[in-house]
Amino acid sequence: MLEDLDFKNEKAVKDALERWQADDLFEAAIDVRDLYLLRNAVKAVEKQKASELLKAKDNPEKWLEIYRVDQKLDRKLSEVDAAFRVTDTNEQILFDVLTSLVIVTVLHEQIDIDPEYDGLDVASILEKATPVDEVIDTEVEKDEDYKQSLEKATLKDLQKVHARLAGVLTKFNNAYTLKRADYKIETVKMPTANSIGRMLFPSLFANATKKIISKTPCGKGRGDWVETPTSYILARTCDMLQEIKGRLSMEIQDREDQDAAIKRRKMIKKKIKETIFFWKNKKDAS
Repeated sequence: MLEDLDFKNEKAVKDALERWQADDLFEAAIDVRDLYLLRNAVKAVEKQKASELLKAKDNPEKWLEIYRVDQKLDRKLSEVDAAFRVTDTNEQILFDVLTSLVIVTVLHEQIDIDPEYDGLDVASILEKATPVDEVIDTEVEKDEDYKQSLEKATLKDLQKVHARLAGVLTKFNNAYTLKRADYKIETVKMPTANSIGRMLFPSLFANATKKIISKTPCGKGRGDWVETPTSYILARTCDMLQEIKGRLSMEIQDREDQDAAIKRRKMIKKKIKETIFFWKNKKDAS
């Protein structure tokens, strides 16, 4: 039982992390000492998993689970220990929360894709998928970590995160475009009779056609998707980040409007005070 776990036993803690028990460990840490010991183990395993991902390019879900707990530990320690200082800025925390939520969501969606049932046409799969705005509503905007990080972020933090997402999307567009073929797969009509048949029996064969699949050449990387799983992840992640960037734009606009309204109220108050002061001095002088 994790309740009886001694957090000094680093091997036991790491074994529990490997068994997908990061959240259980977080709940089992009852004092500051346990939190610090858990944080040390989490940092070590997080670094190990990140290194493995770079080498094997494997599924990042294990790293994401540990990373999210690392964030929760930092927030918890900042609440219970006045001496603890979180090194990440509010901007970095918001950016990390957003990107990790998107990655987890897309990976879960991709796991549910069945090639035998859904086929290999990425465009068709994306079309049938839950609309991006609905996914963001449920998987991102209702997430507690996101709500907290957005609340703590300043206007400048939001502007920086927006700019970083724009940079990521620019690179994404280049990356997933290369995952496309040099042709478009289209359905075209083809005559079923040759020219002699159409000439000799125009009433029978003049309009006789059949539909066939044709590969229409196009520019490099501008055609249809290839390699479905990879293409789906790239395209869906790009769509979600694009939606989030748009929502951040609206949040930034709201914050800018609020700041402008506050400045206007301050200016009005200042003008009123100056006017009162002017008339008071004029009255005293007379």
